[in-house]
Amino acid sequence: MGLSNQGSANEGFGNEECWAVETSKDGGKWRFFGRAWKSPGELVLMHAPVRWVRYRQLIPIERSEWSEPVESSGETPMSIVSMEKGTREDLWPGPEHVGLPMLLPGGEIGRLKAFEHDQDGSSWRYTLEFRGAREG
Repeated sequence: MGLSNQGSANEGFGNEECWAVETSKDGGKWRFFGRAWKSPGELVLMHAPVRWVRYRQLIPIERSEWSEPVESSGETPMSIVSMEKGTREDLWPGPEHVGLPMLLPGGEIGRLKAFEHDQDGSSWRYTLEFRGAREG
């Protein structure tokens, strides 16, 4: 598939979208995974998603329908998702993915700053940046 780093230049606050993400082991029973905050058109990395993922937009327009579920091959502990296109690819992040948002189990989201892994995939290390802002 070869999903690339589209839109990561929009790392600031102001034009973000929010998407609810759910996961399922069997495609039948769904559990909340988190809320993905991202810029329009931006890809989202996910750490440790299970076999099936689905999502729906909450902000700026709340949609009641969930996307069609997308399945994992299970070959890596990371996936990249294009919510607008309804695609998912399991991968090891590379330099082209630095700056993208990464959604962690439990709903925390940060921006990927660095990633490395052993050739055999037995271990990996990554660095995320977390940001916040207060209103008012």
